[in-house]
Amino acid sequence: MLIRLFRSTQIFPVVLLILVSVAISLISWSLHYSIVPPNGMPLYNMVADFFMKIGGVTNAQSSVWSAVLVFLLLTSQALHLNFVLNKHEVFFNQSWLPSLIYLFIASIIPQFVWFSPLLFVNSILILALDKIFGLYKNTGALAIAFDSAFLLSMSALFYLPAIVFLFVYIISILILRPFSWRDWLVGIMGFVLPFFFAFLYYFLTDKLNNFYDKVFITGINKTIAIQHLITYQYTFSLFWIAVLFVFALFRLQKNYFKNVTKSRLTQQILLVLIPVGVAMVLVSREDSLYRFSILAVPFSAYVSYYFLSGKKMWLLELMLLVLVGGWVYNYFFA
Repeated sequence: MLIRLFRSTQIFPVVLLILVSVAISLISWSLHYSIVPPNGMPLYNMVADFFMKIGGVTNAQSSVWSAVLVFLLLTSQALHLNFVLNKHEVFFNQSWLPSLIYLFIASIIPQFVWFSPLLFVNSILILALDKIFGLYKNTGALAIAFDSAFLLSMSALFYLPAIVFLFVYIISILILRPFSWRDWLVGIMGFVLPFFFAFLYYFLTDKLNNFYDKVFITGINKTIAIQHLITYQYTFSLFWIAVLFVFALFRLQKNYFKNVTKSRLTQQILLVLIPVGVAMVLVSREDSLYRFSILAVPFSAYVSYYFLSGKKMWLLELMLLVLVGGWVYNYFFA
């Protein structure tokens, strides 16, 4: 039922999508909601301080308004990701499936729907992907290259480990464009500029030492520890997403050369996001699960492709039901 409905491009699935997002946000706010404290990065500090100063983290009004922002971010990300995938013809057919799958994967663990810097990073990442995909055979690529690098750098001002997205820009340029020193120079300028402005601001406000310490000394984990990555609480749902992703890779491999060149290249960039996202998790100093939500964008795209290209509707509906069942278990029983 849901798969068939969201495979269309009609307007009704959007209404249902918003209702699903409202339900997810209400359940999250009533059961597991939390605000991640300021992390030392200027853009997230500014936003988090605003909501925490409304009346404190425990204040009901503060929680409500921040939860409303979480709902708006989550819904806009689902719709925007769907728009980007359709606009750049990443997959062979247009539908609303990516937005539906994104809602469930981006909230599959309760911590993913906390008010955290990763919510803002995901919004910026989707916007940057729109710019990056537009680099292919574009005569005005310099401006787009600058914008994409600038956006990726801005995400690091919300969450410093997101600085590893520099590799996304580098690999994307190698995949989408013939070598040009201008693309590289403009990208470096775009990536450096937000940090230049941030350092300038902290210098003028006599807080440069604190920002320098956060960026160069304490902001990134120098030693990688993996023991805190192992969690048995959400094993089933995470395993099921991995299974769907593997199925999607096999399906994509089967149909790979049937796609146009741009589709194949953008699919490669989405795949690159996974190891880069894992690297971001590994260099993070936090041990909370919310930082894994950065992987929702590429996994949602690939899983939605599997549901979009599948033929046996009853099996696809059953697989989606298992995913939704894992979500329910994580919120009410885990």
